[in-house]
Amino acid sequence: MRTKATGQIIMAAILLLTMVLSGCGADKKPESVEAGAGAQETGRIAEIKKRGKLIIATGNYYPFEFRDPDNKLIGYDIDLGNKIGEKLGVPVEWVDMQFTALIPTLQNKQADMVIAGMYITDERKKVIDMSDSYLATGVSLVKRADDDSVNSMDDIEGKTVGVKAGGTSEKVANDLVAKGTKLTIKAYKDNPEYLLDLSLGRLDIGFNDYLNQLGYNKQNPDNKLVLVGEPFVHADLGIGVQKGDSELLAVANEVIKEFKDSGAAEETFNKWLK
Repeated sequence: MRTKATGQIIMAAILLLTMVLSGCGADKKPESVEAGAGAQETGRIAEIKKRGKLIIATGNYYPFEFRDPDNKLIGYDIDLGNKIGEKLGVPVEWVDMQFTALIPTLQNKQADMVIAGMYITDERKKVIDMSDSYLATGVSLVKRADDDSVNSMDDIEGKTVGVKAGGTSEKVANDLVAKGTKLTIKAYKDNPEYLLDLSLGRLDIGFNDYLNQLGYNKQNPDNKLVLVGEPFVHADLGIGVQKGDSELLAVANEVIKEFKDSGAAEETFNKWLK
C-alpha cells in the first residue's frame, strides 16, 4: 500500500511540475509578440525616415514647378510633394533637372520619386511605377493669336511645331508624322523656350500641356499665344516611383486621395492655375 501511495505522490508531483512549466511557456508568448511589435521598422519607408529626408526629382514646368525671385522652388507639384513629406514625417529635398533625366534618375535610385507634371503612360509604366491621377489634363494646340491660318488640328499640315524634348508633346508629334501628317518638329529642352520662339514667329504652332499653357498665359499675359480648342489628347498626371516600390506608391496614392477629399487639391489648383 505504501509503495502504491508513494507512486501516486510521485505522479502527482510530475503532473504539477508539467503544469508549472507549461504555464511559464505560456507567459513568454505575449512577451515575444510585444517585442516584435516594438521592433525597428524595415523597408523603404523606414529607409527614408532613417535618412531623414524624402528626395523628389522635378523639372522646370510652370505652374507645377518653377523658381520664384528668391530661387525657391514653388508650384502645384511642390505643394503636393511637401504633403507626402509631411505624411512621412520628413522634409523633402527637391532636385530639379531636365525632363529627360527624371526617369533615369529614379531608375538609378538617386531619387525616391518624381513629381514633374508627368503624364501617366503605358510606356513609362514599363520602367517605373506610377500613382493614381492627381490632375486631368492633355496635349493642346497652341498658336499666335493673330494667326488666322490655324483654327483646328485640320490646319496643321506643313507647319513647324515646337515640342518639349522627351515629353508627350514630342511623342504625339512623331505619331502624327508616322501616320502621314506633314510636320517639321523642333524639340526644345523646356517649354518656355519654344513658346518664346512661337510668339516671335520662329515656329508656326506648338503642342503643349493644356494646364501648363493656362499657367504660362497667366504668368505672361502679353505673350500673344492662345489655346486652340480643348486638348486633342487627354491625359492624367501621376507621381513616379521606382519599379516595385509598393510601399512608397501606397503612400503617394493615400496622400493624393486625402489631397482631393480634403479640398486641398481644389485650393491648390485655384492658387496656381486661376
